[in-house]
Amino acid sequence: MYLISIIGATQQGKSPYIRKFIAGKNCFVYDTQDEYGLRTKYAGQIPVNLSNNVDQRRARYVGDSPMEFIEMCSRKRNTICVFEDATIFFEGKINMPMRRLIFSKAHSKNIYLLVFHSINSVPPRILEASDYIILFKTLDTPKKVKYKNEFLLPYFEKLRQGHKQPINIKMI
Repeated sequence: MYLISIIGATQQGKSPYIRKFIAGKNCFVYDTQDEYGLRTKYAGQIPVNLSNNVDQRRARYVGDSPMEFIEMCSRKRNTICVFEDATIFFEGKINMPMRRLIFSKAHSKNIYLLVFHSINSVPPRILEASDYIILFKTLDTPKKVKYKNEFLLPYFEKLRQGHKQPINIKMI
């Protein structure tokens, strides 16, 4: 039912945010760094322990085919689908299967979380289609943010000036 773009540099808190968001809920994660199974990314973390069986209600995909993950997401219902390192799903423009997936979110009742490491790497059409943007500190430059997505510049600057919490931006 929602498209949420999560944007932030490495080690800014995106993974803990996502872990809380999916806790106890139906979820399906494109697990590019093998951090949602039995392993953890950082010392002291509790494993998420998602199943490798993609038919389970709490599962992760550890393959290397973004198109296969999109296809599996299209069959999910009432599920939070997490696209870790979402940049790999977009090569210049949004492909038709991804477009269909995003714009059918109301029918599937799915929530799609697209995770990016910089504002510059998010396709403008994705930001336009997003219901929410969760912005963490990034390594973008003010010039690039202004050029690419000027409306994000005040939030970007606030984070750059030391605001510690991610900023939740509701898009309407």
